[in-house]
Amino acid sequence: MATFVRTSGEVELIGYPFDLFFHATKEHLIPCQNKSRDKLMSASNSASALAPNVEARQRRGWKSRRVRWSMAITPGLCLLLIMLSLVHAKAAAPLSQSQAAQKSVAGDDLFTGTVVRKIRIEIPKEGLAKLRRYHWERNGNHEERATVPATLQEGDTVYTNVALHLKGAEGSFRPVDHNPAMTLNFDKFARGQRFHGLQKISLNNSVEDPTFLTEKICRELFAAAGVPVPRADFANVELNGRPLGLYVLVEGWNKQFLKRYFKNPNGNLYDSGFIKDINESLEKTSGPDPKDQSDLKTLVAAASEPDLTNRLTRLEKVLDLDQFITSFALQIMMWNWDGYVMNINNYRIYHDPDSGRLVILPHGLDQMFWKPDGLIFPRMRGMLARAVVQIPEGRRRYLERMSQLLTNVYKVEAITNRVVQQAARIRTTLLAHNPQAAKNHERLVAQLCERIALRARSLEQQLGAPTKAIRFDNSGVARLSDWKPKTDFGAPHFAEIAGPDRNVWFHISAPNGSSVGSWRTRVYLETGRYRVEGKIKTRGVVSDPGDPRFGVGLRISNQRFAQKLSGTNEWTNVAYEFDIPEAGEVELVCELRAAKGEAWFDASSLRLIHR
Repeated sequence: MATFVRTSGEVELIGYPFDLFFHATKEHLIPCQNKSRDKLMSASNSASALAPNVEARQRRGWKSRRVRWSMAITPGLCLLLIMLSLVHAKAAAPLSQSQAAQKSVAGDDLFTGTVVRKIRIEIPKEGLAKLRRYHWERNGNHEERATVPATLQEGDTVYTNVALHLKGAEGSFRPVDHNPAMTLNFDKFARGQRFHGLQKISLNNSVEDPTFLTEKICRELFAAAGVPVPRADFANVELNGRPLGLYVLVEGWNKQFLKRYFKNPNGNLYDSGFIKDINESLEKTSGPDPKDQSDLKTLVAAASEPDLTNRLTRLEKVLDLDQFITSFALQIMMWNWDGYVMNINNYRIYHDPDSGRLVILPHGLDQMFWKPDGLIFPRMRGMLARAVVQIPEGRRRYLERMSQLLTNVYKVEAITNRVVQQAARIRTTLLAHNPQAAKNHERLVAQLCERIALRARSLEQQLGAPTKAIRFDNSGVARLSDWKPKTDFGAPHFAEIAGPDRNVWFHISAPNGSSVGSWRTRVYLETGRYRVEGKIKTRGVVSDPGDPRFGVGLRISNQRFAQKLSGTNEWTNVAYEFDIPEAGEVELVCELRAAKGEAWFDASSLRLIHR
């Protein structure tokens, strides 16, 4: 049964069998054969001629939007439509109020369905030539990016005059003749045109997420936590007859998206671009004055307030702080290393005119859960994140919110079940395009589920013993405590030994062959230069030929020794200097890496110096 949609005095017939369109003429319905690819190519070529002509775009209106047939409604046609609608109504179950509300949201059928939609795109030769000339550059060449007209077909529905440009940055950009990521605007060249009710979508190539799943899964988690975020699903894409395979389909950033979360969608919307913080010039994609960024300057001033009590007050006036802390916590929980908090990348900012506050919105969620044991206070490049956790109350709220999210949103069984469910949805598409990739996909999905579970375990452990801000005395020295053993390889043996004068020695040995073991403690440090130092004694430390990093020494996590001991040594002063470019949590390490031997670390001598 067809669905009848009336817009601007016209009626469209949607949902008939695949090879038929119905043309409404006076009181009759005339079936018309769809010539599929020939029709798509013809529409694509005509779109190329139309795109530069604004008057032509406006004049063609509905006809330029979709190759559907429509006409003004006449009395006879009304009667026929009513009769057909009544038949359809008898077969359809009535919608509840909640179901009706959900159905009214544009694009819901795209993002809550069970099928992977097949999308065929045709770009005329002239457009392809323009797209081939564009390549993303790190120093910024956004103005060189061409937008060209294209034709898109999904099933029997053909959309003409679709504005298309290539998207992506350092990791995800691909040329048009490869597997390009694309943004499609259905309204730009054909006013009023919609794709499942949406003006704008993106098709992401997911080259940085071989599972294709984290965009959808993580956006759903943000939405469940109340963070505004565009929706995502999947599509099987073909470009000019060339199968590209599985893509991630994402809702576009525009006023239509903003209306779902904000009563007033007419505020400033900023695109962060590539690795930029809020104190840099950002591209304003929506808002009354393209050059006015005074709202961002006000936010920067609040985040830079030296008095921490005043900073909190000022931030709450200009920033939706509650929402930001939620987003901040989730980014760390899902280890979004390429997001705003850790890498000042992949975010948008919206200035809500009604509240007067700015809202930070996540974007580009294709590199997630990479580090299951990542610290809950990692090094943070985002000045807003640093500004919040430097405030004792902000730090308390952050930890409290993370605990709440771990209980109410980050539910491992539900998340991993969702991952497996969505993986099953896309398997057929993957298998048809690349059988080997489909085989590897099962392993990648299993690894993703494992990382999600391991991350939850790490979060529980860290939240159970949160890192406290370290205190330095007047000479810039801090004593270190809360050391815990960790095995990285082999079977090292650990012990706390009572030394003379009530001293404690941390002991590590390798009695069973090659081993890597350490005593570790976590500290939160502000930006600056530091030195960790202490006394170490070794006996019979022998290198492992397969480990070029062997020895005994001090370091921080993810770095190598600067000074190390081997063989047998009496108590020796050892130091390691390091810089902290952004405030965050740092793990200090007392380590033994050896085929055999043992080492002692004098706990009373271990200290951190702020240079």
